[in-house]
Amino acid sequence: MKDLDTKVGSDNTVTEEYMGKHGLGVRNKNGDRFLKFCVGNKLAIGGTIFKHKDIHKETWNSPDGKTRNQIDHAAVSRRWRSSLVDFGQFEGVTLVVITI
Repeated sequence: MKDLDTKVGSDNTVTEEYMGKHGLGVRNKNGDRFLKFCVGNKLAIGGTIFKHKDIHKETWNSPDGKTRNQIDHAAVSRRWRSSLVDFGQFEGVTLVVITI
């Protein structure tokens, strides 16, 4: 899959099944495309489900340090969404915790 620099934001109106309300920023065009892909394939966007400080959601920082975005995402089958215990980015590493 290609790196889309996708911003899905936090507005999950009518898409609650596919994303949480804890995204960062405002959705862009690639975010719309990614969300449509997730809806069409019954995937949930993991990084939007759990509440974390913004610093733990940010996956890109501008060189001057003033602009920060959440542009990298992982999607999981909606079937397994309830198995997610936590999901976040910490110092450039995406962490996914599930129950079995």
